[in-house]
Amino acid sequence: MEQKSKQIDYNWLTKPTGDPFADVGALVIKFLWSQKQYANMDILELIKLVSTIYVNNWGANLYSFFLNSRITQPAFNSQRKIEETNKYYNSLINDTAQFKEGYCRISGKQSKLFYAGRDNHIMSGSGAFINFHHGYEAGLYLSKEILIRTFFVPFGLMQLGDKIALIHTDNEEVNYFFISKNLKENLRNIGSNNSEGVLKSEFNNPANAIFDFTEDCATSLEMIKSNETSELIDEKAVTITLYLFTNFGAKPDIEIYRLPAILFKLITHFNKLFREEWKDFIWHHYHNSKYKNAKFNSNTGSWETEKDIVDFNTFKIWRNYIYDNLLNNNSIITYILKWSKSNKFNFKIVELYCRNILNMDGKTIQKIQDLADFIVHNPDADKIKKAIVRINGFKKSPEFRQYILKLIAENYNMGNEKPLVTLTEYVDYLFPDGSYWSEIRNLMLIAIYQKLHELPDIKVEIETTDDEDFLNNNTED
Repeated sequence: MEQKSKQIDYNWLTKPTGDPFADVGALVIKFLWSQKQYANMDILELIKLVSTIYVNNWGANLYSFFLNSRITQPAFNSQRKIEETNKYYNSLINDTAQFKEGYCRISGKQSKLFYAGRDNHIMSGSGAFINFHHGYEAGLYLSKEILIRTFFVPFGLMQLGDKIALIHTDNEEVNYFFISKNLKENLRNIGSNNSEGVLKSEFNNPANAIFDFTEDCATSLEMIKSNETSELIDEKAVTITLYLFTNFGAKPDIEIYRLPAILFKLITHFNKLFREEWKDFIWHHYHNSKYKNAKFNSNTGSWETEKDIVDFNTFKIWRNYIYDNLLNNNSIITYILKWSKSNKFNFKIVELYCRNILNMDGKTIQKIQDLADFIVHNPDADKIKKAIVRINGFKKSPEFRQYILKLIAENYNMGNEKPLVTLTEYVDYLFPDGSYWSEIRNLMLIAIYQKLHELPDIKVEIETTDDEDFLNNNTED
């Protein structure tokens, strides 16, 4: 790149700051300069290039980003929008716009500072919202480099429903992966004269969008590693934050969704090591009110009604019970329990989820498996069924605790020297303070079902329940 302007700190045009909007703009600039056709453009030429795309290809439809800006000014024709926009950024670079000396609120860099409001910055207060700023100033005061970066933000994002979606993480490689995918698609669309505005996401809800991106990272980025251990967090794990925003008119709004690093790592782990089992579980939990009577066909991987067959490319935009609960930090154990009745499901998945998301002690999980082993060790199918029915019927903690004591006594009466559950295990691992007894009960049932799936010679008829009844009867108390 030929640096023609000496009044710009080119390093600060692409340097990470931690601010999601500023960093998106930086990565857009970085990506454009990495392309052969734009590599020799200086920043003013890049601004002219993008402003022309915004106006001529997108119809200047940037209202969700900038309020009353030069590029969205309805009183200007297309050519004037481009001219006024380029004139403004030229005034920043040449220091002819009004400024004051100080420290940039985003970069921390000591430099000339310029006014930043809703017309040239995203989700800033200005005008009637001056109470958002220190000293009741008219707006933020930022360096020219940060304001220039902000102008490139729309080119790197996408629209999700009626808002704009920005995915930002604590890892620059992952951020660049998100931005570069959008930019490649934008440039393809522009090349085929098929670009009409901000790239539209195929999803309508944040949970699907975040988990789709997570799975994309798991399959596309070499840096996302996985192994057989249950300690999933490492230096490569990332926290994903999805910002859904609009800066439009009198109702600017932003919603923030976070996928913690441990959950990001867990999902990538499942997709690498237990892909088919995890995928089958996830795909069975999509739902759509327009297809209430649809049934999932595992053989074809599609949802089917008497009239319709819906493949993954269509149903992946439906809401998903598992994704919604994971994103909202709600337990999915009840869903796994219902699934386990009829489907083999690697208990390692359950263990990893409990250890890393529910913060359950590994000794608790091992003791649950010991209890399940004890119940299933007898090949009497009728006896096993009675045990399952009894455990399923417990509605209060004392009933379940009494049943555990019965198993302990039964083990003793069988002459086994090793106790089934010691006092320490009973108090510290099965029923520790702050735990939900029903979660232990549900995990015990899951372990029993999975052990039965591994013992095809033992045939136990298990009654299935409707989703609504199942969920009502398996809530924590």
